[in-house]
Amino acid sequence: MKKIYNILLLSVVTIATLNGCKQGLQDETYSVFDASKLSKPENGNQAVIGTYAALKDNGGYGYYAGFLYWLYEYPADVVTTTITSRQGIELDQLTYNPSNSVINAVWVSIFKMISRANEAEALVNSIDYKANGATDQLKQQHLGEVRFLRALAYYDATSLWGDVPLILKASADFTPADLNPPLATQADVETAIINDLTFATQNLPTSYSATEIARATSGAAHALLARLYLRQGEWQKAADECQSVISTGAYRLKPQSEGGLKAMFDTTNRSDKEFIFVLKSSNQPGAYGINSNSFGINSTPWDLNRGYGNFPIHLQFYSIFDKTDDRRQLLTGLYHTLYGQVMSVPVEYGGVGGTAPDTVLATYVYNLKYPAANNYNYAGFNNVTILRYADVLLSRAEALNELNGPTEEAANLVSQVRTRSGLSTVSPGDYTKSTFRDLIFEERNKEFFMEGRRREDLLRWGKSASGGTDVLLKFREKVVPLLRNAATYDANINYALYPYPQNEIQSNTSLSATINQGRYK
Repeated sequence: MKKIYNILLLSVVTIATLNGCKQGLQDETYSVFDASKLSKPENGNQAVIGTYAALKDNGGYGYYAGFLYWLYEYPADVVTTTITSRQGIELDQLTYNPSNSVINAVWVSIFKMISRANEAEALVNSIDYKANGATDQLKQQHLGEVRFLRALAYYDATSLWGDVPLILKASADFTPADLNPPLATQADVETAIINDLTFATQNLPTSYSATEIARATSGAAHALLARLYLRQGEWQKAADECQSVISTGAYRLKPQSEGGLKAMFDTTNRSDKEFIFVLKSSNQPGAYGINSNSFGINSTPWDLNRGYGNFPIHLQFYSIFDKTDDRRQLLTGLYHTLYGQVMSVPVEYGGVGGTAPDTVLATYVYNLKYPAANNYNYAGFNNVTILRYADVLLSRAEALNELNGPTEEAANLVSQVRTRSGLSTVSPGDYTKSTFRDLIFEERNKEFFMEGRRREDLLRWGKSASGGTDVLLKFREKVVPLLRNAATYDANINYALYPYPQNEIQSNTSLSATINQGRYK
């Protein structure tokens, strides 16, 4: 943290300018806060764009372009890892520690975005938009965008670590104490998140032009608020925020007539009404270091399309899909390898099987949500979904069930997601509150695999199923049987929270190693 803010004191405002379609985002750094250079509404817009750029933290593996999903997916029960990925193995097998480089990388990325948001907020506030030919409405929109992004960063930070430093001001206003910020309670940070998102709901537009699809809308702010309220168990508030998104009429599920979920993830699908908020990627030459993601190369194995295969998926996950479920098409059930063989899921896991030498039985399956056919580089070109409409529908169904048990409305919301993938509707009369909760979480598992939702879902599911007494109930039930060594799990460790990075503890004098007690072996 201290290192980040020392950098910021030397480079107070980092903004990104759009330099033509072919150049993408390009950073420009100003060494001083010079109002004569940064006094126009376009400067405010540039600061906002610079904050968005922090979502990918230089592309490739940065933040939402890759590493965040290592923390959200590996410790859960769908994705595992290869034996060649040491950092991934630590996360996957629950042996992670404060020195894990991915944990540190995500921490740094999150606080970079918070820093940029704080700097952008101060800059926008200093600009007289009306006197420079713009409107106060645009100024409030720009403030809403950076406050949404700050809220998203703090949402991730609290999801992963709980208590974290809370910094809501620009570096120009720092005191010496701010260079070594103490931990704020998760409750206090969540209050700040709610304040930012409430402001964003009131000042962001409901939509933008297709070329600006990746900018935050009021619907995105409502959807993120709903996600936070679900985590808190504030069921009525969560249901209401979801309804606010639904009532806009701005979003819809991508229907089967347009290719359904598979088509939504296609690299050519740059703008879609199911997208609420995305990390926008690029198919331009050299995009890896500017505006891309690493999912394509990591999601698939070498023998399929020369991928790294860092996100293998357990065969047990493939087996839970009905054969008529279109979502199963987003997994490698059967494919021809680069070596002329057929790779097939064994019959006992729902595949068609086969015999040697022409057929090899798969030991894992791989997800096809992030295609990169024959693309041996790091650049993933399709948008990465951060918030999408199906999540809002299932979140409202979950909240309504926790309030009143299975209802017609809740069943209809779940049915919308199921029928889009070719499955039957569900009837509330066939379920109890408990079994309908289980149905919702299993549907979420099939719908959102490799979208960074499973770890949180397991924790929330455990909390609800245990009446708030055991957040790790479902985590143990689903994850431990898949560990290579069940003894890896330690009942004395709180796997709901990650250890704080060792680099942060060493550089921030407000922290000590004792803050990691009970977070790792």
